[in-house]
Amino acid sequence: MPSSYLTSDDFSTYGLPSSTTTGQVTQASTLIDLYLKRPEGLVWSPDGTGAPGWMSALSPSITYQCAGPISPGQNVTVELTGGVASINVGDVLILDRANAGIAEPVAVVSFGNGLQSIAGVTPPVQVTLQNVVFEHPGPCTLDAGMVLKQHKFMPDGRPVTNLAYTPIARLLAGQGRYGYGRRGASSRYQVDEFNLLASLSHFGGPPVWEFFPMVNTGVDSETGQIWVPAGVMLAYYSEINLWYLAGYPASGIPAAIKMACANVIQAQASVPQLGAVKSYKAGDTALERFAATLLDDDTKAMLAPFRAKAWA
Repeated sequence: MPSSYLTSDDFSTYGLPSSTTTGQVTQASTLIDLYLKRPEGLVWSPDGTGAPGWMSALSPSITYQCAGPISPGQNVTVELTGGVASINVGDVLILDRANAGIAEPVAVVSFGNGLQSIAGVTPPVQVTLQNVVFEHPGPCTLDAGMVLKQHKFMPDGRPVTNLAYTPIARLLAGQGRYGYGRRGASSRYQVDEFNLLASLSHFGGPPVWEFFPMVNTGVDSETGQIWVPAGVMLAYYSEINLWYLAGYPASGIPAAIKMACANVIQAQASVPQLGAVKSYKAGDTALERFAATLLDDDTKAMLAPFRAKAWA
């Protein structure tokens, strides 16, 4: 469902009339998400434990079913049905999202046939889930596409990079792969030094994507800086995929976001039918607008700390 950064209880606090509609709030919130370059929104929903579970503004890219039951434990194998499969190792599925008491995100660590991806495979398919916390009596739903995913090329010989969306609420899953530097850089690239990868990469090529747990991964939630440990070949990854959540609970939306949302609603209400027009002219038909946006400079300044870091 779309983002909604204000409730009726906020209207008087931020100078909005009580007649403000849900539609106006949704429109303003959507404009804010577009400006922030965060179409997934800023709000996450909690899982059954109260921890960040999935991004509230996202809709499932596909929903699988499992006849169930699914028992709690590590490396739990389940059989998925429903819809053509399109998931990879590392992808995060939301178990029983409609049931707030047992809903939880789970990472896919492997498939029954040993493939890295089952894109285009017609179910049923077997998948192994990394860690299931709750007992799911079944039938269960497993929603894909409900969390943030980011692909990053790692700096040469360094395990540190930055994620685009902050504050990071929870790291869910990761996978990494090895590669070589471009052209003349390969001679000083870490995978050609003294480690297992240097010995094995000349026989059949480097490994494919491998899943790595989040337990040894360090993160600064406010800046988005993340430290990724070395892989099984004792070398740092060349590139990684990370699945994570970033933002705030619905009860913790910053005041700046709420104020910006109210400003956009007021700007929408004050704009005449033809738009934010500064002047009209009948002869030769001229029309001059105040600005090409509903976000004034003050509103942009409020939103600046929350924008996606495209350089990250």
